[in-house]
Amino acid sequence: MLSIQELRALGASLSIGAFRRQLGPFVLIQRSPGRPSFEALEPTRIASPEDIERGMLSLIFEFEDLLITTLPPLARVEELSVGRLPDCDLVLDHVSVSKRHALLRWSEPQGRCSVHDLGSTNGTYLNGHSLGTREATLKDGDILSFGNVQFWYLMTDTLHARLQGPAPAGKSSSRGG
Repeated sequence: MLSIQELRALGASLSIGAFRRQLGPFVLIQRSPGRPSFEALEPTRIASPEDIERGMLSLIFEFEDLLITTLPPLARVEELSVGRLPDCDLVLDHVSVSKRHALLRWSEPQGRCSVHDLGSTNGTYLNGHSLGTREATLKDGDILSFGNVQFWYLMTDTLHARLQGPAPAGKSSSRGG
């Protein structure tokens, strides 16, 4: 994972095309997941609506402290599995995430990504609303939740543009003191 501060320097030094080649067509941005829990094989625990709402708000208001989740390179049409098992493409080590939770489907010809819940215990949410069994197309800026783990879905071009602006007042790219 890369921090927003680390990515800010990279974004300033690369053209939009080079930046996109480095990160792929879209990124998933999240809060620091904290300590690993090593609970991949434990039963899934129930997600809390309050935790989902809090997580969504933190993604919007804590941009400088967020992390970019690295994804495997994407081909023209690609499926990425999401869950707690180590063989998932996006491993989420959180007890509210099912072992095999959801699928992300990228279509380069259409330039879009969709998400489909795989019958997870706690569900997959798009902007705070449960997907149930339907597949949904993601839009730039959507908030995606797998159980209690939230991600901000951004197209790489949008992230690049946002990184070009100055860091908010009171924030700096160094953590010296």
